[in-house]
Amino acid sequence: MIDGLTSQLRLRVRSWLGRIRVRRTGFQLFLFVTFSLCMLFSVFRILIHGGVNRYTDKSSTDSRLSMIHLLNDHGVYVNYFGNLTAGNWSAWNVTDKREIWSHPQLDILHNELPSFLSNFKNPCWYEDLREANVYQFNKYTVISRNIRTTMTELIKEWATRIAKDRPARRLRCLPYFLIVGQPKCGTTDVYRKIVRHPDVINPPIKELHWWSRNRQGRRLNYTDIIPLSDYIDMFDMAAYHIERRYARDPEIEKPEVQYHHTITGEASASILWENDDWFHFRENEGYTEPRYTSADYIRHVIPRAKIIICVRNPTDRLYSDYLYFTKTNKSAEDFHRAVTYAVGVYQNCTERHSVRYCVYNRTIAYLSRVRLRLGMYSVYIKDWLKVFPPDQILIISLEDYAKHPRKTLSKIYKFLDVRILDGESMRSIAKMKTANKRKKSDRNVGAMLNETRRLLNEFYEPYNQELADILEDDKFLWEPEENDYESVEDK
Repeated sequence: MIDGLTSQLRLRVRSWLGRIRVRRTGFQLFLFVTFSLCMLFSVFRILIHGGVNRYTDKSSTDSRLSMIHLLNDHGVYVNYFGNLTAGNWSAWNVTDKREIWSHPQLDILHNELPSFLSNFKNPCWYEDLREANVYQFNKYTVISRNIRTTMTELIKEWATRIAKDRPARRLRCLPYFLIVGQPKCGTTDVYRKIVRHPDVINPPIKELHWWSRNRQGRRLNYTDIIPLSDYIDMFDMAAYHIERRYARDPEIEKPEVQYHHTITGEASASILWENDDWFHFRENEGYTEPRYTSADYIRHVIPRAKIIICVRNPTDRLYSDYLYFTKTNKSAEDFHRAVTYAVGVYQNCTERHSVRYCVYNRTIAYLSRVRLRLGMYSVYIKDWLKVFPPDQILIISLEDYAKHPRKTLSKIYKFLDVRILDGESMRSIAKMKTANKRKKSDRNVGAMLNETRRLLNEFYEPYNQELADILEDDKFLWEPEENDYESVEDK
């Protein structure tokens, strides 16, 4: 009996050991195949890229390994590693944070500017094309898939031109109009309805934020600037369509001298108010308030730019801003606490300094959780009216726009000097779905507390009065109507 059990046990052990040998052999084979594939991939990378990546480059005490993102000729978004400060990747122009503010391309006021073509309504000019992939090092490609898709299409067009034309060239354009502010004042909806006009072409994305933050590289954590040429690239597709609008018309004998009345523009709601890095720029050194703001830079580069500013009751704007940008634990009580603190911060500041000093001081702004300064419209608008003539600035009240969309749109189109549309076309555009309506979850938070509204109305009253005086229009007083505080975003 025992011998039989022993024999069965021996047989089971031998069978188990045999299976282990087979599995071990299979596992060894798997490791061998995996290792071989990895080696082949490494050799392939070396052959393609011409050498091994310098992961341990110690050629300079200032060297640092960084990953950058480049758009190749096929529109594929590729990661590259390289030493960005020791002389490599010179086309990328990466700059040390300490050197960023002395970068020559930040000195917009002294840079050479193009001469705009007289037969184009939009500010445009021609540049020679020497290669198809002119966007390889454009830093905006990290921001949006739409940008990368657009540039891929343009690369193909430029390759065709280079093969066919001698010399090849492309039309370059800057925006004809800019919606510069303010957030939560209907800028997105206004922009969408402007670009629905057949004579207006939009860039790949609405908000480029170049004038306010991206030119000095905030999106890149201040490791490098985004040059003006990268910003202009964003309008290349619009320029392509502006150029072709009449070129294919068989009734025109000389399309090259035809007047092109199509325009393009952008809407970065940060341009009006966000000058938080002003003190870093050389032209502002030694001042306690900015001598130059975004208004000065835009006026210098695009002298005839049309500026659109959207405003609304600043009290309502702030609450909408709070609900939109606060992600958790939103409540009327929390908003009241944040407002009370912010009002105290600005009142303390204006007791010792000028209002303009406090509005442009980012340290003061970052002390509070609500963006109280964005509703102090008169401070910003005065700076813009010092630079631009009044006929180049249009200020829109969101309350008027919500009540009379067609009338306001007609006013905007007239300001932009685009053709008048027929009644059916205007009705179709005016009835488009409203952009950025308040979310249901935010509506469920309810209205702000009455004491919060009284506090904000009292704080904003002198700035509203100043704006009404500047524009000679009492509607900008936003005097409260009794028990009528329904947000225009909810209508």
